[in-house]
Amino acid sequence: MMIRACTWSTIIGGLPRRFLSRGTRHQQEEVSLGIKMNLNLAWMAENIDDVATNIKLRNSDADAYKVKQLYEEVVGKKKECERIRSERKRIAKEMSNKSLEPDRRPGLIAAAKGLKQDLAKEEASLEDLQEILNTHATRIPNLTSPETPPIEEKLIGLINAVTERDVTEDIGDGTSEDHMRIGRKLGILDFDSTSKVAGQSHACFLKGDAALLELALVNFALSYVQKKGFVPVITPDIARRTIIERCGFNPKNQENLDSQVYQLEDSDLCLIGTSEIPLAGMMSSELLDEKTLPQKYVAYSHCFRREAQGSGTEGGLYRMHQFTKVEMFAFSSSRQSDSIFHEILEIQREIFELLELECRVVEMPAIDLGAPAYRKVDIEAWMPGRRKYGEISSASNCLDYQSRRLDIRYRPSEMGSNASLPDDDKSRSGSGKTAYVHTLNGTACAVPRTMIAIMEQHQTPDGGVTVPQVLRPFLQKDVITLV
Repeated sequence: MMIRACTWSTIIGGLPRRFLSRGTRHQQEEVSLGIKMNLNLAWMAENIDDVATNIKLRNSDADAYKVKQLYEEVVGKKKECERIRSERKRIAKEMSNKSLEPDRRPGLIAAAKGLKQDLAKEEASLEDLQEILNTHATRIPNLTSPETPPIEEKLIGLINAVTERDVTEDIGDGTSEDHMRIGRKLGILDFDSTSKVAGQSHACFLKGDAALLELALVNFALSYVQKKGFVPVITPDIARRTIIERCGFNPKNQENLDSQVYQLEDSDLCLIGTSEIPLAGMMSSELLDEKTLPQKYVAYSHCFRREAQGSGTEGGLYRMHQFTKVEMFAFSSSRQSDSIFHEILEIQREIFELLELECRVVEMPAIDLGAPAYRKVDIEAWMPGRRKYGEISSASNCLDYQSRRLDIRYRPSEMGSNASLPDDDKSRSGSGKTAYVHTLNGTACAVPRTMIAIMEQHQTPDGGVTVPQVLRPFLQKDVITLV
């Protein structure tokens, strides 16, 4: 089966249904069947200036005022459809009257026929308009946390370090090597043979202790996070395009869509870029009880990304088209999400402390946030071979952005009133009986980049790599050396 870039939205995203072939329309309907979407467009329209300001802050190409215009047109169309239905009911009632004068019946029949045609035309127009509205509205990014700086990232912590590295400084005594050179000398990283199998894509054969190091990191991260109350999951490596899109994984600029996702040819299935996608989709169209929240998962999966070809400091294991990752994911009530976010971040800190890695913790700026994230904090490891920090982990709170698109709701414990809901849920939920869950995610271990940090930070003068204490039971050795 062939794999191509995921360009579906580029081709048909703005086309009304009547311009699509029956097969295309069926495929669209099939993948979205049963998943309702509530973007709370009324709230957007009422707060349109704030929405537009946030779009600009996030450097998104979404058009808030276009969304408002389309929303108002949809509201107008719905009112017109209701008017026609009411008129049809009035005529039907009049025709059922036994005392109706015979000479009026032909005129009423003609009027009813005309109204039926008008209604069919208006409903088709409404359906097309609603799809165009959804296409524009789904591109609007999430709200932005007050903790989020606008343009520049902000240092908020250090791990296994007292001060932040000066990225312009020389690397120790000048003898530090990058992970590619270390791995080649030890015979554990084989980039050259990859071209025979996978072409020039970013991939690598992990051999010997490198393979064992990956398995050790996966086992350590999974077992550590499980002990924190997260349920282990192995997810599918494929997901429906609709699930990916409804998770909010759309590039900020539509023309960059080709560079994001691998799609299976002649299918609505794509290779996942993160297990966050199947985990979120796992709960689509579910109504949960608040007492069951939070629900916390830790997943192991392969990830596939059409990363831009890199070289130099972006080469080697740093940007891979396929890599292994352990991911934390949580569904929570609106009251719980902030505490869950900090819980995920604390687990990440603990993991990298135990891996004996020197890292910095940074609050990511609005301009760098993906559409789903309300707040995002990255952990970056010092990578001597790159002479700079590199992202090895991130934690995001997405509020109800994904759950509104995937229809994941919960029933608050206090039924019959929304008094227990925070103010933002009262204004945005649209109902006092149910509310949308908040979704959160955080990397427990992105294996290739964590391997880079370990190999470069723990390299020995004789070319070996000291194994972090917590990984030694898995590798059964203290130092990786040339055999």
